[in-house]
Amino acid sequence: MNESSQATTTPHFDLAVWQVHEVENDCELIIRTNNGRVFYCQVSPSRFHRSPAITTQYFRCLDLLRSGEEEIDDFYMEDAYHWLSKLFKPLITQLAPASLNIPGNGRPTLSHYLFAPYFVCSIEAIDGKIRPYQLNTQEHGWSKPVIVVDGDFITELDQWTRLYHPSDIEICYNRARDVLIKPPVKVIVKNGNGNQVICFFKPFELSFGPAHAKRELLTFKKITMAKISPATEAWICRLYGIVRDETGLFGMLFTWINKKGVLSATRAAQNPLSLRNRWATQIKDSLAKLHNEGIIWGDAKAENILIDEDDNAWIIDFGGSYTIGWVDKDKAGTIEGDLQGLAKILAILR
Repeated sequence: MNESSQATTTPHFDLAVWQVHEVENDCELIIRTNNGRVFYCQVSPSRFHRSPAITTQYFRCLDLLRSGEEEIDDFYMEDAYHWLSKLFKPLITQLAPASLNIPGNGRPTLSHYLFAPYFVCSIEAIDGKIRPYQLNTQEHGWSKPVIVVDGDFITELDQWTRLYHPSDIEICYNRARDVLIKPPVKVIVKNGNGNQVICFFKPFELSFGPAHAKRELLTFKKITMAKISPATEAWICRLYGIVRDETGLFGMLFTWINKKGVLSATRAAQNPLSLRNRWATQIKDSLAKLHNEGIIWGDAKAENILIDEDDNAWIIDFGGSYTIGWVDKDKAGTIEGDLQGLAKILAILR
């Protein structure tokens, strides 16, 4: 996205998160840079004056974002991301020119991502000329990525799992252009012996709130305390630790699984019956071990079966919700609901 002439002053940046409305024509964007800055951007076509070309292109982007489609009339989501984020390039060049100073091995930490310096800004267009500008406020309207819980709950967590501060968690990015722009997924922590452990980072869904987070963690506590056999006897995603600081909880760390993808009818149809039977056995046996300990999966569906690179089927996601079409509402959160979802999973493996 950078022009070669500005490579020393403009960091790489991209649209990380966007939010549109069904009725209002405004949108909100979060643009992140690979040197650890965040721009909370407010865009309103009411600030476009005598700028028909800009207005037309904006609504083209808005229509695509609203549609949920990847492409409309040869205009792709990537095109919309590029056009919207580039509106703010002059401001990014001005406010975020410095490189990110990372000591040690050069990997950013989760703190760099979660607590990045940020700017709140907007944009106007007059006579076809675009001008982004910084707003004189720190209020950006986006929820903070933390679940607030009481001290007693933190103390309880410390008794059965590991607790990590975001500054102690290193982020692994496969591509330099994604650094601190794409949400962290693959991270590295140290175990009690000082060895490095690769984990999957799953942030808490803020829309669920503390009650949902506690329910999910209670399920993982039951799995941990039950000491259910590891793979190859039980193919169950394991909690490795919790990410927290003095303000609350940010997410969970799971033992890393090198995945091919999630289970689906299409994936099942592409593989031989012998492999499908293997997956069916792994799923049934793993779920039986959970049920023997009185542990409910909750959201039993094909999408919550992860296929790894060695063609093993893992049960994941113990958030306690359910999906219409897989589990009936009145059976949600019960062994009966799990078995109902299991039957539908096995049906696509036949």
